[in-house]
Amino acid sequence: MAPIRQRLWQWWQERSGRERWILTLWAAAAAALLLWFGAYAPLAQRIAVLEKRVPELEMLLNRMRAQPSSGEAAAGAVAQPSGEDLRSVLYGQLAERSISAELRALSSARVEMRLPEMPIGDALDALDFLRRQTGARVAVFSARSDGSSGGAVRVVVELERAP
Repeated sequence: MAPIRQRLWQWWQERSGRERWILTLWAAAAAALLLWFGAYAPLAQRIAVLEKRVPELEMLLNRMRAQPSSGEAAAGAVAQPSGEDLRSVLYGQLAERSISAELRALSSARVEMRLPEMPIGDALDALDFLRRQTGARVAVFSARSDGSSGGAVRVVVELERAP
């Protein structure tokens, strides 16, 4: 590494003052463009998308967390809890929608569910569907993204319903 650095330093010293100034200016312009297109522009675009999407997702999540009222259940908007344990009901509903999820029963009325990686909108739609079909509510919600999967997230929730 040292011989290369020495050759570069020697080459730099052989340039006239005006050439060094022009090369420095070009290097600064290239660095600025690299920062703009490599860091700032993608971050600004992602922030703009999230500023629009997050309020929509928060509203949907709050709607799912709300305990279904007796009026909604009577109107048929939310299914009445059956005598069957929640894990079995969720498994049947997930199979009906062809979604593979990891289900772990915490009790007969509370289940931890890990959805596969999918777009957050699809995951929230699936949770809303499950909430309406099973009469359960979202007690705990967690979504994680590694950032490289194109907007896909890994969702872990705990669903519960009154026994």
